[in-house]
Amino acid sequence: MFNRVVDWAVQNRLLVLIALAVLIATAAFQIPKLNLDAFPDVTNVQVAVNTEAPGLAAEEVEQLITYPIEAVMYALPDVEEVRSISKTGLSGVTVVFKEGTDIYFARQLVFERLQAARELIPDGVGVPEMGPNTSGLGQVYQYLLIADPDSGYDAMELRSLHDWLVKLLLIPAEGVTEILSFGGEVRQYQVNLNPARMLSYDLSQNDVMEALENNNSNVGGWYMGRGQEQLVIRGMGWLGNG
Repeated sequence: MFNRVVDWAVQNRLLVLIALAVLIATAAFQIPKLNLDAFPDVTNVQVAVNTEAPGLAAEEVEQLITYPIEAVMYALPDVEEVRSISKTGLSGVTVVFKEGTDIYFARQLVFERLQAARELIPDGVGVPEMGPNTSGLGQVYQYLLIADPDSGYDAMELRSLHDWLVKLLLIPAEGVTEILSFGGEVRQYQVNLNPARMLSYDLSQNDVMEALENNNSNVGGWYMGRGQEQLVIRGMGWLGNG
């Protein structure tokens, strides 16, 4: 049988060359479309819970945040392992489920238990949140924003630069699911209360909070005619640079 095939190929050399050329062209067209991975993803089914706790040491993060979250996650069904890491200002808890568990079902279970975990964490310490739906190989790149000492950019300026510029430039990149910010100082405006002055004016903390909320909201009015044009009337309550 093999000899007959060889004899046919020798007698029909032109057809063999044409078939070979078609095979090479097809392979060259299909190979770039193959989903090949040099490092196969063998990550188990896991859900990450991250909590930012600015100002807390690693020991405090472990006691106030990490341990309460771990305690409620062990009660979930099909949980194989719960591991964690506590850093300065950051808590990371990973809940590993048994193989075959649907990832979306696992995330739903973790989300439901997070409600109970939030009640065990003191107010103002941190709010635990689920991480993105990515595997253990999903975190592919870490970077730092570093400014020269004489540039005038401090930790707050660098954090604002990352959140409002660098992050927005990287998100549209192909394959990027989420970009997480960590470190720096988030820009905020604080109102320091003077208890003695508040007592003299018979004011409470809730009165100040309500006044701030009402003062920092935009309200719409109506239209004012000016010839063939209409001017929109509105009240601006946001704080601006100008």
